[in-house]
Amino acid sequence: MHRLTRRAFLAASAPLWAKDGRSGKGARFESPIVKFADPLTERQVWRLTDPATLHHLPHYHHHFISRNNEFVLVASEISGERQICELRIEDAGRGSAQPPLARMTQLTEGTGVHPYSATLGPRDRWCYVLQGDTLKQIEIRNRKERRIYSAPAGWRLTGHLSAADEGNYVALIEMRAGDWVSGFEQQFEKRPRCRLRVVESRTGKNWVAVETDNWLAHPQFRPRGTNILYCHEGPWHKVDGRLRLVGLHGEEPRNLRPREAGEGLGHEFWGVDEDQVYYVYYVFFPDETGRGATVRRLAEASGKEAVVSRCTSFGWLQSNDDSSVIVGASRSLAGPNIYLLFTHLQREITVCEHASSSKPYPLAGTETQDHAGAWPEPVFSHDSQWIYFTSDKDGKPAIYRMNVADLVEQT
Repeated sequence: MHRLTRRAFLAASAPLWAKDGRSGKGARFESPIVKFADPLTERQVWRLTDPATLHHLPHYHHHFISRNNEFVLVASEISGERQICELRIEDAGRGSAQPPLARMTQLTEGTGVHPYSATLGPRDRWCYVLQGDTLKQIEIRNRKERRIYSAPAGWRLTGHLSAADEGNYVALIEMRAGDWVSGFEQQFEKRPRCRLRVVESRTGKNWVAVETDNWLAHPQFRPRGTNILYCHEGPWHKVDGRLRLVGLHGEEPRNLRPREAGEGLGHEFWGVDEDQVYYVYYVFFPDETGRGATVRRLAEASGKEAVVSRCTSFGWLQSNDDSSVIVGASRSLAGPNIYLLFTHLQREITVCEHASSSKPYPLAGTETQDHAGAWPEPVFSHDSQWIYFTSDKDGKPAIYRMNVADLVEQT
């Protein structure tokens, strides 16, 4: 049973999202933030959004938390359609009787906004968003937008993108429209024709770096570089050669880690040492419990693989900025928790429950089922002092955060 402190209960009983009267882009909303003790660890958790309305974070590998921790990009259905919003936290400070407030400003409007696509550009002054089959750049302060690229006829943008550190390139995934089907297993079995396309953000000039009859996802530029890590998406124990790398213009495409019988390779990301790729590793047969799961890293240049540590059935994971700590969320219904894994100590600790069902939710105003809306997908803030995640444990998917400054050194 989920327990709230008395203060959190009173805050939760207050009026929910208050609107300033405007609608569409620029509309503003605010609501009290609920603080409560996690029922498993008794650490304080902040619920930033009202679970009566669906909210979630963008894809885990996108940059959506500002470097100064002043705001977070989120997807929200508060307007009746899923839109991208800027969420700022206003805390009255220690000792104040006033609860902290979540103040949200709508950055997009209209149909077809891809809710997982938001990612910040350099210096956090603008963000990139996909709407329909168009890549847009939106100024955070005034919501002014610029169209950069539109997919050619017969192709759809999937919502996965990555911006290079300097903001001069954006990598996108396109899928042939006729190959788009509903359902994770079904999309994998379809073997859709996909492209990894690179776009110059200033000019719109673009080219195809990879084209293949495999489901592509998760493009990620190398830190301080232009090589692109991406994956062949699908069930982890069925995808052959999930981890892929390609140069900016399509040079030297490589399968970084072929899958052997019984193995499953999961979510991947770059480490701080530009050559290191991290991922979760399972042996599905004969053990299907996930008890043998490990986090591993692969040296891209040499192909040498090393076990970082055992982990508790991580389904989603990401590291902090110096790769000293990994935050992971278990996909086990028996222990739906969030963990910190200290890579040098090879030690894992539980910090809270996410208790998310991970069930699908309809996309507001459509008949489309969103299978990722309640995925926890925890991430660190840039200074490593906070973790953010999504959960539907209190109703519809909502956004939570926890301070871990007593456990993790500032980066």
